Amino acid sequence: MGHTYSFYPVSISAIPPPEPLHIAEWVVTSGPLQVPPQSYLALLLALDDAGTCHNQEGLTYACPAGTLLLLGPADRWQLNSQQPARLAWLCFSLDYLASQIAGHSQAADWQLLQAHGAALGSAGHLAASKVPPALVALLTLLVDCYAGRRGVAQDALANPLAGTVLRALGPLLAPVHSEPTATHAASVVRQVLAYIRRHAAVPDRLHLGHLAQEFAYSPSHLSALFRQHMREPLHQYIVRHRLQLVENQLQASVLTVSQIADELGFVDVCHLNKQFKKRYHLTPTEYRRQRRRPSSLSYA
Repeated sequence: MGHTYSFYPVSISAIPPPEPLHIAEWVVTSGPLQVPPQSYLALLLALDDAGTCHNQEGLTYACPAGTLLLLGPADRWQLNSQQPARLAWLCFSLDYLASQIAGHSQAADWQLLQAHGAALGSAGHLAASKVPPALVALLTLLVDCYAGRRGVAQDALANPLAGTVLRALGPLLAPVHSEPTATHAASVVRQVLAYIRRHAAVPDRLHLGHLAQEFAYSPSHLSALFRQHMREPLHQYIVRHRLQLVENQLQASVLTVSQIADELGFVDVCHLNKQFKKRYHLTPTEYRRQRRRPSSLSYA
C-alpha cells in the first residue's frame, strides 16, 4: 500500500504460470514481503542488512544480511528498513520439494515444517548467526547465476544445487520448533534409514518383521511411521535404494552383473534383472551398454 518494489530482472508476480522452481532478486525498503502462491513455499534471503521484520504473531526480528525466512502462502511479514536492501528468494512448488527430499532423511524434517500449514510464521525464521556460511554461498551463487531465468528446475547445475539447499535447510529449521514426540519419530526414521544403508547387501535384515524387532515397534506402526515421514512405503524405499547401488556399480565398476548380484545380496541374476528392468525399463546389461555409448552422454 504505497510502497514501491523494484524487481529485477523480472517481477515475481509477472510469471504466468509459476514454474516448479523460480529464483528472483529485488530491492525494497519497507512494506509487506512478497509471499508465494498456493502449493508453493519460498526461501527468502536478505542479501543486505534489511533492518527489522515482524510477522502476524507480533514478533519482531533483526534482519541483517544472511537472515533466512521460509514463507508460506498465508504468511504476513512486514519489513522496516531505513535504506534500500536487496532480497532474493527460491520459490518452489511442494511437488518440487517432494522430488528433492524423497528418500532422504531430511524428508522427516520437512514433514514437521509442513505441519504448520500455509503460514509458518516464526517457525520459518532463521537468524543469520545460525545460517552456515556454505549455505549462504550456495544461495548467493544460485541468485547470481539464475535470478529471473526460466527453466531453472531443469538446469543441470541449478537443480542439484537447489536440492542441496533444501535438504540442508530442513534440519536447521525443524528441530527448533518441533514437538518432542515428532522429534523422536523423526529420529527413529533417521536411524531406520542409516540401518538400511548399512545392511543394504543383507536383505534378510531388511524384512519388515526384522526391522520392527530391531527398533522395538510393531510392523504396522513402523511401516506407517516411515511412510508418514518419507512419503514413500518402507519396502519401496528399500528396493529403490538397493537398485541405486546396482546402478552405481554398473556405472563405476567392472564387475559382471552376476558379481554385482552376489555382492549386493540378490537371490540370483534373474532376480536382479527382473527388479532392475521393472524400475529402469532396461536389463542391467542393456543399461550399462547404453551408458557407455558416447552418444548417450548429455552435456545440457
